[in-house]
Amino acid sequence: MQKKNYSVSIIIPVLNEIKSLDKTIKIISKIKINKEILVITSKRHATKKTTDYLKSLSKSNKHIKFHYQEKPFVGGAIMTGIKKSKKFFVAIMAADLETNPHHLKKLISKSIQNQNSIICGDRWIKKNSFKNYGFVNKILNLFAQKIIKFFINININDFTFAYRIYPKNALKGFNLKELRNGWSLELLIYPHSKGFNFLPVSTNWVARNEGKKSNVIINYLSFFKILIYYVFNYDFYSNNNN
Repeated sequence: MQKKNYSVSIIIPVLNEIKSLDKTIKIISKIKINKEILVITSKRHATKKTTDYLKSLSKSNKHIKFHYQEKPFVGGAIMTGIKKSKKFFVAIMAADLETNPHHLKKLISKSIQNQNSIICGDRWIKKNSFKNYGFVNKILNLFAQKIIKFFINININDFTFAYRIYPKNALKGFNLKELRNGWSLELLIYPHSKGFNFLPVSTNWVARNEGKKSNVIINYLSFFKILIYYVFNYDFYSNNNN
């Protein structure tokens, strides 16, 4: 597939990070590629201000589509986005600027050159890629990455950061089991079980200044729950169907 035929659905789960989302969309809208931007939010938890903003955004820009997620948590938003996507490739990023929107362009470029691979934003390729993350959090994250990599033979260093681009067929027949943060690991294990390759691209992380932070302990428990499923029951993903 040549660049002129390449198309991507950009999935952005959002709760109430309006200012950050607005900045993100302004940046990624400048990328010259056939794209749609799917903003997914919770009907139950998003404020009226947020939903009004998202509806207005979708009406004013033909490339932006607004949907309510069908299941809870970020994993539920991701699943809704995947189901609603209409392009050949699927990109996943955050609304809160923790996924650097300026770097989406180079992820897309890498995807165009390697269309049968999953392109993964990786914060561990270069030094000083974390800003306001905290020393303890960084050590915990590094420890988690090492443990996951020991059990999962994928040539990346960042298993918990879901800034990625997938060929749409890599996600065919997939249905998330874990809707909390562990969904990010599931979205590596499933295409890995189907034989897809993974290519890392250097990116960075900056702490959000808008929106609510998730509980670190619950996050890691969610990841290790999925890791345990994988280690003791590989077919759990090989036979995953909607």
